[in-house]
Amino acid sequence: FIIPLWNSYSFFVTYARIDRWTRPATPSPVASRSLLDRWIVSRGQELIATVRANMDDYNIQDASRAIEHFVVEELSNWYIRRNRRRFWKPESDQDKSHAYETLYDSLVLVSHLLAPILPFLSETMYQNLVRSIDETQPESVHLRDYLTADLTLVDETLSREMAAVLTVVRLGRSARSEANIKVRQPLPAILVHTADRRDAEGVVRLKDQILEELNVKDVRALDELGAFVSHEVRPNLPLLGPKYGKRIGAIRSALTRADASEIAASVERADPIELALDSGETVSLLPEEVLVSLRKREGYAAAQASGSTVVLDTTLTPELIDEGIARDFVRAVQDLRKQLELKIENTIQIRFAADDDIQRATAANLAYVEREVLATSIAHVEAGVIGEDATTVKVGKSEVRFSITRNDPSGQELPPADS
Repeated sequence: FIIPLWNSYSFFVTYARIDRWTRPATPSPVASRSLLDRWIVSRGQELIATVRANMDDYNIQDASRAIEHFVVEELSNWYIRRNRRRFWKPESDQDKSHAYETLYDSLVLVSHLLAPILPFLSETMYQNLVRSIDETQPESVHLRDYLTADLTLVDETLSREMAAVLTVVRLGRSARSEANIKVRQPLPAILVHTADRRDAEGVVRLKDQILEELNVKDVRALDELGAFVSHEVRPNLPLLGPKYGKRIGAIRSALTRADASEIAASVERADPIELALDSGETVSLLPEEVLVSLRKREGYAAAQASGSTVVLDTTLTPELIDEGIARDFVRAVQDLRKQLELKIENTIQIRFAADDDIQRATAANLAYVEREVLATSIAHVEAGVIGEDATTVKVGKSEVRFSITRNDPSGQELPPADS
C-alpha cells in the first residue's frame, strides 16, 4: 500500500501548494464539515484504537493490515476519489478548506501510526506536513507519543453505514463487469439486500454517494430476492470429498432436493446446514462447505458477498442510451484536452462531425457536456466542412471527428489547438 499512500500524500501536497492552503490556527469543528469529512475523521479515530490495541498485543501484522485498509480502500479509493471536485474547483471557499484540512489531518494521523512500521516514509511525511510549518513540534515523528483515539469524534452509525455503501459499490462494479456494461452507461436502479436490514436502510440514506459512483438513477432496499434472482447450491467437493468420502453423492442429492434459497440464507448468516440423507442419516455442513451461486432474471445483473446482494436493473431506455453516448463524448474530449496539454481552467470551442446518433445524444445532454469539458460552444458540422486538421476518436460504436479551439481568458477564440 506504499504507492497508494504516496499518491495520496502527493495529491495533497500538489494541490495545497497550487492553492497556497495553510492549516488554520484553530481546527474547524468536525460537526461543521461535510458527511465524507466526518466519516473519514470517525474512521481515523477508530483506526487509532484498532492499531493501538494490536500494538499493545505485539500484533504488528493486524495493525499493518488495518492501516493498509484505511489508506487504500477508505482514504485513497473513496475519500479522495469522491472529493476530487472539491480540490479541483477554482474558488477557495470554506468547503474546499475543510477538504484540505481533513485530508491533511488524515495523512498526519497515518504518518504517526506508521512510524514503528515504516520509519523512513513516515518521517519524510512528518517533516513536510508538520515540522515544515511548525518548528515547535517534536523534531521527529519518532519522538512523539503514540496516538490515542478521541472517541468523541467516532460516529459508529456513520462508519457502519458507509462500510455498507463501500460494499454495495464494490458489488455494483462487479455486477456491471459481469454484464459487460461500462460505468459510463447510466442504469435505472440498483437494488440492495442485506442480511441486516439496517445496512440496506443506511445505504438508501447515503444513496447520493452511490448514484454518481455507479451511475444509476436510484438506490432501493430490497426485502426479498426471489423476484429478481434465484440460488443454485452445490457441494464444495475439495472440502467435502475428503471428509465424507462415498457419502458425497447422497449429500449432492440432498442439496438438490433442499430449498436453495433457505440454504443460501444459512450460508449468508454463517449458520450450519442440516441435511437429511436418503439413508436416514443427518449431516451438518459448514457454510464454507456449500457453494452458492446466483441465477439472474433477464434484464438484471447481480453480485453477492457475505451478508449483501445487489441487483442492477440493466433496462436501457432511449434516454439512458443517449446519456451514455454523451458521457463517452465527454471522455473523448477530455482525452483530447490532455493530448493538447490544455490547462484545467482553459475553456474551449468544439466542432465535430458524427452520425445522427452522436449528434442527437450530444444535443439532448448539451448542458452536461459543456459543463464537463468547459466548452463555450459545441457545434455539429458536416464531415467535409470540419477540416483536415480534425482528430478522429471513437465514441461508443461510432467514429467522431473533432476540431477543438482554445479560448483566451476573455473568452475570445484563439487559433485552433494543434490536434
